[in-house]
Amino acid sequence: MLHKIIRRLMLGCLFFCLLAALARAGTSGKIAGRVTDKTSGEPLPSVNVTIEGTTLGVASTIDGYFTILNVSPGIYKVKASLIGYRNVVVSEVRVRIDQTSTVNFAMAEEAVASGEITVIAERKVVKEDVSTSVAAVSSEEVEVLPLTNVTEVVNLQAGVESGLVIRGGGAEEALFEVDGVTLRDPRNNQPITGIPLSAVQEISIERGGFNAEYGQVRSGIVNVVTKEGSKTDYNGTVTLRYSPPAAKYFGISPFDPNSMWLRPYLDPTVDGNEKRRMG
Repeated sequence: MLHKIIRRLMLGCLFFCLLAALARAGTSGKIAGRVTDKTSGEPLPSVNVTIEGTTLGVASTIDGYFTILNVSPGIYKVKASLIGYRNVVVSEVRVRIDQTSTVNFAMAEEAVASGEITVIAERKVVKEDVSTSVAAVSSEEVEVLPLTNVTEVVNLQAGVESGLVIRGGGAEEALFEVDGVTLRDPRNNQPITGIPLSAVQEISIERGGFNAEYGQVRSGIVNVVTKEGSKTDYNGTVTLRYSPPAAKYFGISPFDPNSMWLRPYLDPTVDGNEKRRMG
C-alpha cells in the first residue's frame, strides 16, 4: 500500500512539473555558449556561469558548454567565474522570446586576484536557431513609439496590415498570447488585445514556420511577455487621453423611433406582431 501511495505522489509531481514547463513555453529564451582558456583554447569545465541580478546560473560541462534555460526577455550581464582565472562579464546580452542568445567566454589565468574583465556581447546578424520570420519589439522601443496599444505596435511590422491581418490572414486566424496564455473571444474567434503597453516587456511577431508548441494558428503569432514586479521598488504608469466631442455610438441613434430599442414600442406594425405572438 505504501509503495502505491509513493508512486501516485511521484506521478502527481511529474504531472505538475510538466504543466509548469508547458506554461513557460513561448514566454522565455535561453543563453548558451562555451567557456575556453584564452591562451590554449582548451575547454574549461565546472565554470560558474550566472546572470547578474538573478538567481539563474549553471556550471559548464566537461567540454566547456553551458545552457541557461527559462530566461525572461530582456538585456542582461552574464558572468563567468572559476578559481585561478580572472572573472569575465559580458554585458548587453539581449534575450528574446523563443530564441537562443550565444555567449562565449575566453578566460585568462591569474596568479593574484584582480579586477574582472567586461566585454560587450556580439549581436549576430543571422541567428542559427531562427527558421521563421520573427520581429521582436522590446519595452525600451515601445516606450519611445507614439502608440497606445499592442495592435498598433504589431501593425508597424512588415507583412502586417491594419486589424492584425498577418500574411493575408484575418485576425481570427492569428494566435495572440500573453505570458503563454491564449487570449481569444470564443464568440467570434477574435484575439483580445487590450493589454496596456506599460506592462509589456517584449512583443514577438512570427509570420510563418511556427514551432510545434503552437496550435490553432494559421496566419501568424503575436506573443506578448509582461514585466515582472521589482523586489525593492514600486512603480506605475499614468496614461492621459482626450478626444474631441463625438457620438458615443455607431449607426442609427438609440433615440431614433426606428432603432431596435424603441421600434417595438412605437411602430404599430412591429408592436402588433409582438402582441399577436405573445397572445
